[in-house]
Amino acid sequence: MGNPDASRPKKSPGKASNDKRRPTRSPAGRQPTSRQMASRRKAVMQQRAALIGGGCVLLAVLIVVLVFWLTGRSNVRDDGKILPNVYAAGIDLGGMTPEEARSALHLATDKTFSQTDMVVQLPGNQIRLSPADTSAGLDVDAVVDAAYGYGRGGSDEEYAQAVRQAEQSTHTIALLPYLSLDLDQIQATIQTFCDTYSSHMIQPEAHLEGDRPAYDPEYPDLEADHQTLVITMGQPDYILDAGSIYDRVLDAYSLNQMTVEYEPPTRSEPKRPVAAELFQQFCIAPADAVLDDVTFEATPEVYGYGFSIPVLQQMIDNAGYGETIQIQLDFLMPNVTVTELVKDLFRDSLATYTAANQSGNSTARDTNLRLSAEAINGIVIKDGETFSFNNVVGDRTPQKGYQQVSELRGGKETLVLGGGVSQTASALYYCALLADLDILERHNSQYATSYAPLGLDAYVDWGIQDLRFRNNTGAPVKIIAQANGSQVTVQLLGNDKLDYTIRIVTEVVETLEYQERVQIVDKDNILGYTTGQILQAGITGYEVQTSVDKLEKGTGTVLSSTLVDTSSYASRDQVVIALEPGPTDPTDPTDPIQPSDPEEPSEPSENTDDPSLPPGGDIPSYF
Repeated sequence: MGNPDASRPKKSPGKASNDKRRPTRSPAGRQPTSRQMASRRKAVMQQRAALIGGGCVLLAVLIVVLVFWLTGRSNVRDDGKILPNVYAAGIDLGGMTPEEARSALHLATDKTFSQTDMVVQLPGNQIRLSPADTSAGLDVDAVVDAAYGYGRGGSDEEYAQAVRQAEQSTHTIALLPYLSLDLDQIQATIQTFCDTYSSHMIQPEAHLEGDRPAYDPEYPDLEADHQTLVITMGQPDYILDAGSIYDRVLDAYSLNQMTVEYEPPTRSEPKRPVAAELFQQFCIAPADAVLDDVTFEATPEVYGYGFSIPVLQQMIDNAGYGETIQIQLDFLMPNVTVTELVKDLFRDSLATYTAANQSGNSTARDTNLRLSAEAINGIVIKDGETFSFNNVVGDRTPQKGYQQVSELRGGKETLVLGGGVSQTASALYYCALLADLDILERHNSQYATSYAPLGLDAYVDWGIQDLRFRNNTGAPVKIIAQANGSQVTVQLLGNDKLDYTIRIVTEVVETLEYQERVQIVDKDNILGYTTGQILQAGITGYEVQTSVDKLEKGTGTVLSSTLVDTSSYASRDQVVIALEPGPTDPTDPTDPIQPSDPEEPSEPSENTDDPSLPPGGDIPSYF
C-alpha cells in the first residue's frame, strides 16, 4: 500500500515549518524517535490490511449465498399444476391442471352425491339417506380452486417451501365446505331412527340340515351325503347415539364415502357359541381302541361323526353379530386302532413245548390236565410281574371239577385230588427257561417222570410247592395252554428282544441204581404169585444239573453258560416174588409185604439206566 506519509509534503532542511499543529510529545516530554515512528506506522498498516481482508471475505460469502438462493429459486417455477399429493374425493389430483382435476372429480363424484344413498350400517339394521332427502350436491369448481390454491398465494420462498412439503406428505381437501347438504333433514332422519329403533338381545341358534347317513360303527359309508350344521350368531342389545352417527355421516360425505360402518356400544352381549358344546349336542365322538391292562385284550375302535372343533371355533370367533356360518359334518376316524395298538403286542413266539405222559393216563388225570391248562390259558404277565402257578390255578378242589388220581408218594401209591397238574407246570417251566425268564421257584418231582426230560420237570403242590417266575422281557408275555388227552402244550407269546438264543443243557452227574429185593410168598397163595414175578418195579434215581447256554444269533457262538438248578430224583427198590426162601433171601422177616394187598406188577422197560433215552420208561402207570 505504500507509506501513508509519502503523500505528505517533506520539510526543507533549515527552514521553519508552517504547521500550526503542536508537536506530539512523548510521556517524558520528548519527541518520538524515527524508529518509534516507523513502528507505529507499521502497526497502523497491519490493522488496515486486516480490515480490508475481512471485508473482502464477508463480501464473498454474501455473493455465494445470493447465487445459491437465486439458483434454488430459479428451479421452483410455478408450472400451473396442482402440487403433488393433494387429494380430494379420494383422488390424487397432484400434478394435474385445473381442467384435468375438474374432469377427474366429476368422474368420481357425479354418481355418488347426487345418485347414491348414504348408508349407515348398524348391527342387524341400517339407516339409508337418499340424495332426494339430503339434496346432496358438490361444487366441483370450488374444490378444484381449493386444490389448485394449496401452497400458492404467498412469496416465492413460501411457494418453494410448500412444494417441498407436498413432496413429503399428503394433503386432503375436505369436501364438506363445498357440499350442499340439507343438514337439518339429515340430522332429523338420524334422530328419528334412533328414537324409534328398539334393539333387543338375540341368542345364537344352531340346527342341522340334511339327513344323517346310516351309522355302522365299524364300516362307514365313505360315499354318503352328510349333514350341515348351521349357526346364526346372536345380536346384542345396544345403544344408538344420534350425534355420533351424524358426525360419522358428515365425515363420510367429506371423503366421498357413501357407507358408514357403525358399531354402537352394547348394553348386553349374547352368548358366544362354543364349538365343543355344539359337538356334544349334534355329533358322535370317535372312540379309540383300548387295551385292557389285565387281559391285554383290545376293545375295537369306533369311528365318529361330526366336525373339527378347532375349525368351527375359529369360524365362530371371526363371525359378527347376526352372521350365519355353516360347517359340514363328516366321519371322524379314531386316533388309535386295534391294529396299531397290538401290532407290537405278543407278536413273537418266545417258546413252545408239549409235555406228553408216556406211562399211560386215565380219564381223571386227563380232566385235571384240561382244567389246569384252561386256568393258565390267556394269562398275561406284565413286564416285571411275577407269575405263580398256584395263585393262578388255585386250590384243586372238587367244586372246580378236579378228580383224584393215583400218584407215587413216599414209594407208595396215593390218591391225590388234582393229581397230574405238575405235567402242566412242567410244560410251562420248560417254556420259561427257553424264553430266558427269571425263575424264582421250582421243585422237581420225587421220582423221575415220563412227561418231561430229567431236570426239566416242575412239581407243584397247593400251599406247599409252587412254580414262580418273573417276566423280564420288557413287554407283556401271554400264556397259551391246551390239553389234549395225556398231552399238554404251552406256548409263550411276547416280543423277542433278545440278541441271543437259549439252549437247555442237562447233565446226569450221578445215577442211583435201584436194589432188588425178594418177597417170600406161600406157594399156595390165593393170588397165584409165581417165583420171579415182579411185585414192585424198581425206579432208578438221578442227580441232574440243568444249565442254560446263551448262543449268539446267526453264529451259534456260546456267550455264557449258567447253572440254573440241580434236581435229585429218588430211587425205589424192585421187589420180586419167591415162593420158597433161598439162601440169599435178603427179605426182613419182620417187615414183610402182605401178599393180601399186592401192588399191580408192571414190566420194567429196557435201557433204564441209560440217561440219553427218555427217562421214566420203567415207571409205573401212576406217574
